[in-house]
Amino acid sequence: MAVALVSVVAFLPGVLWLMLICRSDRYDPEPTKLIVRTFLTGVILGIAFGLGYRGIPFIRNAILTAVLVAPIIEEGAKFLLVRWTVYESVEFDEPLDGVVYACSAALGFAAVENVAYVLDAWYSILPGAGILVLLGRAVLSVPGHALFSSIWGAALGHYRFGGKRKGKGRLLVGGLLLAMAAHAGFNLLAHYEPLGGLGLLILLGLMWRFLYISSIGRALRASPFREEGRGESTAEPSGTPEE
Repeated sequence: MAVALVSVVAFLPGVLWLMLICRSDRYDPEPTKLIVRTFLTGVILGIAFGLGYRGIPFIRNAILTAVLVAPIIEEGAKFLLVRWTVYESVEFDEPLDGVVYACSAALGFAAVENVAYVLDAWYSILPGAGILVLLGRAVLSVPGHALFSSIWGAALGHYRFGGKRKGKGRLLVGGLLLAMAAHAGFNLLAHYEPLGGLGLLILLGLMWRFLYISSIGRALRASPFREEGRGESTAEPSGTPEE
């Protein structure tokens, strides 16, 4: 019973962050069923990776795994998950959808990863350690996954709705590589305290600014549903910063 309760509490931050990000999809909100399906697919991906990591020969080298292995295969897998499933859906009909579905998959992955870390600290060390891990990861690692994936998510939305503009392919590849680099930088900083903690806060602050101004703000302004969603108002939606 205790394991189930701790698991549910550790899983919740992923759901809450997803609800927050989905609120930004103001003009043509995505179907809840499709968001949930993408989130749960991310959960399955997280479980598969958690089991698969145990079979990697050099998994004992924590820094090597965190900085080189995890960012590449995790961001690559989340990207392929979205690209091979929801990207082809008729519901993927505006640039912001790339960010929304990328974050959905990423937060599903992060939610199950969070459960694993919290349970490990709770039962391998002591409950107090589990609580500290839960609090730290709820505000850093869990939203971090969404922020990393939002980079290639924004690029994917641009790739889908950028028409015949040159450089779309390079932008998409660049977005994926930048997401991997941000993920690697985050994991590297997480291994060094206390300066690493300050670095994490600076990195996440910059990424939140990128998400709401460069990604969500631009995607909303490029939405074909903008005028329909705004009605007669000419003001930018509340909570979406101007560039």
